[in-house]
Amino acid sequence: MTEIKEGYKKTEIGVIPVEWDVVKLNKICKFKQGIQVPLEEQHTTKMSDTIRFLRISDYTQSTDDIRFVSKDYSDYIISSDDVVMVRYGETAGFIGTNLSGVLANNLFSINPNEKIIKKYLYTYLNDEKIYNYLKSLRAAGAMPAVSFKSLNVIKIPLPPLKEQEKIADILSTADERKDAIAVQIEKAKTLKIGLLQKLLSEGINHSEFKDSELGKIPKSWEVVKLDDMTIVITKGTTPTTLGFNYEDSGINFIKVESIGKNGNFIMNKFAYISEEANNSLQRSIIKENDLLLSIAGALGRVAIVNKDIVPANTNQALSIIRLKDEYIKEYVYFYLNSSQIQNHIDKINVQNAQANLSLQNIKNFKIALPPLKEQKQIAEILSTADKKLEVLRAKKDKHETLKIGLLQKLLSGEVRV
Repeated sequence: MTEIKEGYKKTEIGVIPVEWDVVKLNKICKFKQGIQVPLEEQHTTKMSDTIRFLRISDYTQSTDDIRFVSKDYSDYIISSDDVVMVRYGETAGFIGTNLSGVLANNLFSINPNEKIIKKYLYTYLNDEKIYNYLKSLRAAGAMPAVSFKSLNVIKIPLPPLKEQEKIADILSTADERKDAIAVQIEKAKTLKIGLLQKLLSEGINHSEFKDSELGKIPKSWEVVKLDDMTIVITKGTTPTTLGFNYEDSGINFIKVESIGKNGNFIMNKFAYISEEANNSLQRSIIKENDLLLSIAGALGRVAIVNKDIVPANTNQALSIIRLKDEYIKEYVYFYLNSSQIQNHIDKINVQNAQANLSLQNIKNFKIALPPLKEQKQIAEILSTADKKLEVLRAKKDKHETLKIGLLQKLLSGEVRV
């Protein structure tokens, strides 16, 4: 039996300081659902007699679609420090704050009494244990929803008010640091997108341009079909159609979900096949330096295969693009990620009944191609921008991990403040 430290006690939610209490959420909070406002009473511009109307998307998305409604709905107005939860839909259980206005009917406010401060309440309801519980409620019904009754069972460790304040302030500061990194990431992304579009259409230090089927490009550039730049463009097969099962380990088998939006490989999303299966799927054996492009499901994701990934194989949802030696793979990678190609993919997708691209679609892609030296220069500039983004994302992930560890220690009283 684990010995309990002096100054602590064992409770139904774990070991906590002796001066802390454990209380049910409904004993310290009241829940109030928002109001349904007819669409014709919602306005897209602010007027003197209107106030912001808060919907699920205002909390869960970065949206420019802001609505306003009459101030007559005063009984449903919340303050920016109020804690709000999504009641219905795929995001049921999402916890939000920092917005003021009239609350919509698919949201509700959680209003604490004098024993708990709002910042501490918001912090605790964002804890992983609570998140997992609310997630299980979503999965339990045909219509994802959170009932007030289901919240009554949530038990909260309750420190004295001064300690609640300190805990909330420390974690709020951690959130502010994370948000600052997120702002840096957005700025770096914007810079990279600007660089991408400029370099892939104007090149480096050109003064003479010519008209092309892709618009104006530097005079020394060509427009080349992707098919003419490659040794092969092919795709894979699902192993089970040939009688092979997936394995617990073995040859990496890469699917669409194995490739992140940023062109990174997500190793824990790999499947595995046997060497026998890999040898039977010769057409889709992946080699180092191949480009992979998703052609079914999440269209247009691109990745460069590095030495850590091979040996590997893939299915029919990913195309394999193997370039001739005279082309720079990084340049083509960035071009496939450009708006020129991604918008073209979107147009093809709209024309198709299902979300997919054919190999012929890919072979017909037109690439604005500089001389080899300039391909290298452009790829190096864009790779530097990518590396800066990778560093910032890693910094954000590390900060999030540290914050979660700190959160657990503060909310259990292991670390006192």
